[in-house]
Amino acid sequence: MNGAWIILAAAMAATAAYAQPDDLVCRNGDFPREQSRFGLAKVLGPERLNFLSDTDGCPSQAASCRQRAYVVAGDLLLTGRSHGAYVCAFFPGRGGGSAGWVPRERLAPAPAAASPPLTAWLGRWADGDDAIALSAKGALLSADGEAYWPSAHTSRPGGPNLGELSGAAKPDGGRAVIGEADGCQAVLTLVGDLLVVADNNGCGGMNVSFTGVYRRK
Repeated sequence: MNGAWIILAAAMAATAAYAQPDDLVCRNGDFPREQSRFGLAKVLGPERLNFLSDTDGCPSQAASCRQRAYVVAGDLLLTGRSHGAYVCAFFPGRGGGSAGWVPRERLAPAPAAASPPLTAWLGRWADGDDAIALSAKGALLSADGEAYWPSAHTSRPGGPNLGELSGAAKPDGGRAVIGEADGCQAVLTLVGDLLVVADNNGCGGMNVSFTGVYRRK
């Protein structure tokens, strides 16, 4: 086997390690797009809880699945899909947060209104430099947002790539769809004090996305 084939084989093996079925994908970045429903849960137990990766053979308690990122008792997690004894979860900490699988037995469900009032949505929400301002327009929720890549403050020649989100919609339970189907569209989900946003990758310049977990500023 020549050198080119050795390199190709190694690359294919590395790719296979991440080629998980869609229902096993659980990682930071696209966490809001990967889930269909969200909830809240508090961490239980005296020991710290490491997130588990979604690579081949995971989630499991094997050391190879254990991430460095961890949470401790009392931390509040945003939860998504389940897989056997595990739940896909996100901790909205500094630097964008952390995501991964966690054992269901280490979680206690926390309350979150299924149909929050319109007033619960209102305010300015931020995820890093990206921000969305939500206001009431009669019975509708009006959104005005801006997003940046790589950041709002960059030394990159020409400055950051920019994106904008605007529109109004009537929330259905804890969910509102903002924007036009053929342009920038984002699904907003209000879960307790967190605003989960998943866009359609059509919201501005290259690599610009509103997808993330936002906190009220």
